[in-house]
Amino acid sequence: MVGSAGFELGLKAVRATPQRGMGKMRVTHWLFTICLFTASFDIFLVFQLGGTVRFAQLVMVAVCIAALAKAAQRGRIGWPVGGAWLLLWCGVQVLFLPASIDYGFSVRYLMFLFFTVGCLFSVVELYGDSRYLSWLMKAYLWSYVFIAAFGMLQMLSPIVYPKGFFVTQWIIHNRLARINGFSYEPSYYATYLLVGWIALVDLRKSGAKLTAEPQWRWLTIAVGMALFFSTSKTAWVFIMLEGALRGIAEVWPRLTRRMRRLSTGRLVVLKPRWRIVLLSTVGVALAGVALVMVNAAINLNTFLAGTGLNNTPAHSVNDRTKDFYATLAVFEEHPFIGRSLGGVSSRLSELHGVVNDGKSHLGFPVIMEVLTASGLIGFVPFLLFLGMNTIGMIPMIRRSWSQERAKWLRALVRATIYMWVALTVDQNVLRIYVWFHMSIVAAVALHLKSTDCNEENFVFVSR
Repeated sequence: MVGSAGFELGLKAVRATPQRGMGKMRVTHWLFTICLFTASFDIFLVFQLGGTVRFAQLVMVAVCIAALAKAAQRGRIGWPVGGAWLLLWCGVQVLFLPASIDYGFSVRYLMFLFFTVGCLFSVVELYGDSRYLSWLMKAYLWSYVFIAAFGMLQMLSPIVYPKGFFVTQWIIHNRLARINGFSYEPSYYATYLLVGWIALVDLRKSGAKLTAEPQWRWLTIAVGMALFFSTSKTAWVFIMLEGALRGIAEVWPRLTRRMRRLSTGRLVVLKPRWRIVLLSTVGVALAGVALVMVNAAINLNTFLAGTGLNNTPAHSVNDRTKDFYATLAVFEEHPFIGRSLGGVSSRLSELHGVVNDGKSHLGFPVIMEVLTASGLIGFVPFLLFLGMNTIGMIPMIRRSWSQERAKWLRALVRATIYMWVALTVDQNVLRIYVWFHMSIVAAVALHLKSTDCNEENFVFVSR
């Protein structure tokens, strides 16, 4: 276990350093943990306070105040990688506000943007040089385990409660639920859970101490199962993609060695063991029987609904295609001067002849919405911020690979890439969990590159 050795090291470091402010930090940490656990909530703990306000946002107000107090006490702030580009992009949104249509809505949207970015800076300030970083990472991973566990419970909940727990869609009405967790729909749930699953898989693969305990192997599998049983086509595509990438990484070195041997005439083909052949045959047969049984109980075309595959309705694909072309049309109206974030949905609503409610007509996909809001020139700072927090992290990860935090950062960066690709299918740029994730990436990156944050002064937790 990370257990005794790492934990004792952490305890010695804590005892050897001043305890001033540790109590306040502990309270703040638990408040942010609550935020992480409720980040995906769309249909529970949501309030209408002049607009939709989520519980996590209310709690984050206290976290931001704590971060401001810490910054004032130190006389400096922790600066995230690409922070200047992010602020410049926010400035672009203000600059292009006159190009929006519904000024009242656009101003409220910008206030939400500023608060979201402020939350990112607050998390970096609190954890960028903190010995609580490992606690933060554990809390972050457990938040995904919690949502995955609730999802599995939700799928089976009609057994005891016909309406299910917060169920929004069904596989078999009132008998078998599609998993949506606390999100609006299964695709939102899957996009959220994908981030945690990718991070967990990569941490396990890299041998990170954080998830070295045997329980994390099973927890990673459990999160993957919840992701699969969400029946989201997006989730299935990314599960197959991750499996293919991992498989290629394993097979490619062996394949190249065999090709070299073949070129020199030294290739030896081993006869497969009879047990492997037998188990493979039995496995394929059982999978075929299971597929036939499931098809008898459930029309498998249900899982293809919306795609147009196998003569099923293509409403989902058609709607997304229409949304893309509508967003493209708005972009073409002002390719260099954007509409600002709130202005995109206002203009789309105007084209559809309806009043903008901030939900029905959003830019699609997310990157296209940002481009339309920012214009070609204003889009550059956003791309630079995103690039610096993904592929821009690779050199630092490679230089520091011997350190535990480098493994965390790689897992988070891979999850970030998957997350932004998944956002091409659904949702909007200001989803709370998106920016919580970006803030944790920035905090770990700052912690890793700080010269005064040696791992000897760093608390590892075993539970």
